[in-house]
Parts: sequence; structure tokens; C-alpha cells
Amino acid sequence: MGSTIVSSSCDWLCSEEQSFIEWGSSEQDSPRRTYLIPEDIGSGWVESMHLPLNQVIRHGRVTFKPEVSGRLYPVTKMVEHFKEPVLCIQSVRTGLVILSDHNHKQDLIINRNASLFQHFDHRNSSAKMDTSEDVDYVILIIGDSVLRELFGEESAASLLRGLRVTLIPSGIVNKVPNHINAILHSAVSDHLTGATAKLHAQSKVLDYLCSLYKYFATEVKEEQSSQNVKELIHQVHNDLIQLQGKVPALGELAKHYDISVKQLSHEFRNTYKKSLFSYISEVRLNEAQASLQNTDTPMKTIAKNLGYSHVNHFITAFNRQFGYSPGSLRKKNNTAAPSKPSL
Repeated sequence: MGSTIVSSSCDWLCSEEQSFIEWGSSEQDSPRRTYLIPEDIGSGWVESMHLPLNQVIRHGRVTFKPEVSGRLYPVTKMVEHFKEPVLCIQSVRTGLVILSDHNHKQDLIINRNASLFQHFDHRNSSAKMDTSEDVDYVILIIGDSVLRELFGEESAASLLRGLRVTLIPSGIVNKVPNHINAILHSAVSDHLTGATAKLHAQSKVLDYLCSLYKYFATEVKEEQSSQNVKELIHQVHNDLIQLQGKVPALGELAKHYDISVKQLSHEFRNTYKKSLFSYISEVRLNEAQASLQNTDTPMKTIAKNLGYSHVNHFITAFNRQFGYSPGSLRKKNNTAAPSKPSL
């Protein structure tokens, strides 16, 4: 069975040598690879297993020398492509990792009490580690189709809602009880090898997923049954504010968040005093105005990131909200900017 992962590439940022490695769908079963870390900094390794139910689990350890304590040390840059959207979970048993998501330009802090949950169809990120403590981490990657096969359509959707990663792409750090994290970390064993190690890891991953569902998804169901939708509407708002590109249709959003179209529309307007699409459009155009004033980002790129199919549609909407064109704003700022002295 081929992995959900189409390709993975890793660049060891901690090495001055050319250290770019790649592996494909059939190579996700990988023995320990040594981190190319200078000896005066420390040492480490990472290993990967493709599990029987088509999930991939990775385990890594990095040990730092006491002399370098207190730094944030760049370790790897990772680019991956997937056959379908995946749920990617990153958890640490010891240490602290700062993951930079280059697609969304955000830094996410992972420690023993807070795990990172991402829902995406490609990854472009880099990691720094706090050298104050050795880092022991686990990464679990599960395709959406595998998640639905394990849980069923409705329960899989409930889990994603509970984790707050229904949209693609999305990512959030959630606090997870230690007893649940411990199950995931026990999936990787130093004493087992081959098929036995995979069987052990698979059983622990299933146990972990069930515990995760019980903790996060059950809570969502209880909130919904008590008609406490205020928090859900705030979640919709926060997810859409972070989303780039076209905003999903109202019916699609309602299905994602397990709420009726009528209730979603009504509750959003009650909370934010505007229709959902009017509100998001206004926020995005304000962001566009700031980008035009403070960056040299091409207008076509700004329009695409805001979800406009054509730059002319963006220009019309911008003009309608502010009373002047985006081109005139950029021209005004370029004219006002002081020219650089010639050498």
C-alpha cells in the first residue's frame, strides 16, 4: 500500500554542507537518519514508519551540549506533498520546538503540554529547537480518507471540528492532557524492530486517536446539543480571518461546522453586525490597503490571496469600499517615499 505522502524533502539547516535529501511515497519506511548537527552543538536522529493502516509516524531525538544552552537553533526545513489532505500532529515529550509555517507566515510553539494540529495538502515549514533542553518528538500523518475509514464520515468531521482544523489549510496549537500525549509517545519503542514495532505502533496510534476523539470531539457535541453556538461562531470567524484565497460557500461552511445555513448566517450577523461575506470582504480589503501602503507585493498577488478570480474584481471592490483605486494609493505612496541617494 502506497503512502498518502507523495514526496518529502528535508534540508538540514544546521549543516554548512550541501545536505538536501528526498524520499518518495514508497520510502516512508526509513531507518534512523542522523541529524547533520556540528559536534560542538550536539547530535540527533529521526526515523519513520509506514504503519499497516496507512499512517506515517516519525520519531526524533536531538541532544544539545550544555555549553549552547539558551539558544534557538535552526534544525530543518521540510517540504512535503500529499495525495489528499492530511491531518498532521506534532507532539514533544521533552523540549520546545518553534515551527515556522512559511505558507501562512506564522510561528507555532510546541511543548510537552501543547501539540500542533495541521490540516493541509502540502507542507512548507522549518523548525527551530530550544537548546536549553534535549528534544524528543513524534509526528503523526493521517490522510483524510484514512481518518474517515477509521471513524466514519460524521465522527471524523467531529474530530476535526473539535481540534479546530476543519478548513484546508489550517493549523493550531491545542493543549492536550499529558495522559493522552503519553499514549502517542509510547507508540515508538527502542526495544522492538520490524513488523513487531509496526504492530505495536499501530495499536498505540489507534488508542491515541480514540482518546483524542473522546477529549476533543465529545466536548464539541455537548456544546452543540446545548445550543451554545457563540463559541462556534467565533471559531468560524477566526478560521476565516486566517484563511487565504476564496471563501467557501455558505453551505460548505455550514457542513464543515455542523450547523444549518440559516443559523450560521443569523448568528454571524448577530455577533458581528454584518453578513458573513460582507464582514470578511471588509477585513480583507483593509488588509489589502495596508499591503499596498507598506509592501511592494504585486496587486495581482494581493487579489489572488484575497480570493478574487480577477484583479479587476479586486479593484472594483476596493474602489467601492474606500472611494479610490488601489493603483492610485500605491502611486501616492511611491511618490511620497523618499528617494535613495545616489552613490
